[in-house]
Amino acid sequence: MKALVYQDLKKVELQDIEEPNIQKPNQVKVKIYGSGICGTDLNIVKGKVAASKGTVIGHEGVGTVVEVGEDVHGIRVGDRVLVDPTQACGHCSYCREGLFIYCENFDDYQVGMTTHGTFAEYFVGDEKYIYPIPDTMSWETAMMIEPLGCVLQTFMKAGVKPSDSVLVLGSGAIGSLCQLVSKRLARLTVGTEIDPYRKQFAEGIADYACYPEELTLEKVYEINNNKKFDIIVDAVGNQLHVGLELIAKGGRIIPMGYDDSYEVTFKSTQVINDGLSIIGAVAVHSMISTALKFAQSIPELEQMVTAKEYLTDYEQAFSGTMGYDLRSGEKLPMNSVKTALIL
Repeated sequence: MKALVYQDLKKVELQDIEEPNIQKPNQVKVKIYGSGICGTDLNIVKGKVAASKGTVIGHEGVGTVVEVGEDVHGIRVGDRVLVDPTQACGHCSYCREGLFIYCENFDDYQVGMTTHGTFAEYFVGDEKYIYPIPDTMSWETAMMIEPLGCVLQTFMKAGVKPSDSVLVLGSGAIGSLCQLVSKRLARLTVGTEIDPYRKQFAEGIADYACYPEELTLEKVYEINNNKKFDIIVDAVGNQLHVGLELIAKGGRIIPMGYDDSYEVTFKSTQVINDGLSIIGAVAVHSMISTALKFAQSIPELEQMVTAKEYLTDYEQAFSGTMGYDLRSGEKLPMNSVKTALIL
């Protein structure tokens, strides 16, 4: 089968590999329709995150069940499903408390990084990680369920209230999704973005969307009742210093973007005196079912997938999402917020 395989730092390759088969009675085999390109996938391609050599990348897969093991009872051949990539050993101390994302053996179970992912024609996994999707739900919406779960996880941990004002720094896929959810839960939603294409996309979601340099303290006070923001999401991964400048007393800061090279310093007295909280619970804790239900009230979710490319055109897909050529590094205009690779 065709699959996008991690080779080495900054190098992935479309290869013909052996088609996976069911190995255990509780497993399900899925013919993949498509898989969304996540920020983690981009970081793998950029060389910021390493995967295991020879591993199929991708983890936001959806498709149709073509085979089930003899102990599978909740899923049938022909079901349309999505894959939950947040998997764990199930027996360490954290797993026994239901905190699967903190699994002591998590590195051994990372779909698309250490175990084969969904940028491939077929995927085989345990039934408990395969979720049927409603007949009325589009493939595009289904591809957004896993990242939606991440956003819901953090917003619930942050205790977002209808009276809150929310600033989302960055309007890529996760940033735009944060804005979409914030519009459902909070009073005011503001987004920033340096790229003109993505800023324009954010203008269709947030109450205000602006370039970072436009969001002065004076502007913040103008649009937010002379107050800083109650909640600030860093969807870029290197903007927490901005969040610390624009957060209100009693506010919550959510780091969501991933940049391992970024560090920020702050005064502990500011955190104490201003009653600030930093919410680091980004990854999904059994939130797929909740996200599936919530998604049915957000028809705009389907529009988050702004481009679809065939798996064979993966270089073009990654380049358009990153804003530069995958091979040469030449700067290119961004032409997508969320791209799906279709089989």
